[in-house]
Amino acid sequence: MSVPQGMLAVSHPPRDTKERPLAHLLRHLEEELYVQDGLCVHGGIECPQFRDEELEDGYYTVAIRLEAWDAEPPHPGPGWRPTGQREFTAETGVIRLGVTDDTGQDFLIGPPLFAYGVTAHVGDQDAGRWLLRFWPVRDVFDPIVHLKPRDAAEPRRVPVPVTTAGQWAPMRREALRPPEWAWFLGGDAGSIAGALNPGNASTFRIPDDEVDLRGKGAGGTYRMWRWEWETADGRPHDGNLLAGRIVHLRDPHGSRLLASGVVTMLGMEGRHYVVRDAEPHEAARVLCSEETWSGAEPTRPGAEEAWLG
Repeated sequence: MSVPQGMLAVSHPPRDTKERPLAHLLRHLEEELYVQDGLCVHGGIECPQFRDEELEDGYYTVAIRLEAWDAEPPHPGPGWRPTGQREFTAETGVIRLGVTDDTGQDFLIGPPLFAYGVTAHVGDQDAGRWLLRFWPVRDVFDPIVHLKPRDAAEPRRVPVPVTTAGQWAPMRREALRPPEWAWFLGGDAGSIAGALNPGNASTFRIPDDEVDLRGKGAGGTYRMWRWEWETADGRPHDGNLLAGRIVHLRDPHGSRLLASGVVTMLGMEGRHYVVRDAEPHEAARVLCSEETWSGAEPTRPGAEEAWLG
């Protein structure tokens, strides 16, 4: 193409087609917390800490807004100054803020065993306002790192499932409006349970004296066991506990059987775990870990074995 006389020909570099995806705010939480030389994010493999370096007094109460995004969000705009950015791995996708312990409220940021980015901002004119924003970066699940059994044998090399954040329940659009069934868990627990089951899949309860999931949390995926009555068609009487199902033992005299399956925990109701059958990508992690550590067979919950996915 010819350039008219007197005009300068400018060569533009090729346009970068890898543009940052448009980020959407999924949910938020507002609370007040006491700050003592900063705040920690609890619920991760690591515990990222943030503090306002411009303040000499490190002891005060702040109003905090937590935000969960589906991708890295833009700058929050005027009135906020950044105080730090970190990356950490969330265990179940539910975190809490606190100083030396998790004194804050539960907040669901996304799927388990993902690396997350988090930024912290402080009010430019009001240091008593904080803003923390979380977003998933990548799936970091590794059965050797995250799901090593207590009595581990030599691990086997098996294919490891890799997921995208969008596959997981907390990231779906329908998770933004928790269903009415979750009201019985109350408050934040009900909101989290609803976001973990946006499709209204069948839920069921397991007494805590039948399986030991102490230390496990909502958002995690586990293998759990229960005694069931045998049925004519061989299916569970309530239609649940089907994902990764194994029948371990039959009692021919009592017409009962001991079965296990892979479930996702939604929360606690009294002394009962509220769960649903795991979705295929959730169960795949537990099944992968079992194959990796196949020398250590899953045991009856009397031995308190439950694995996180």
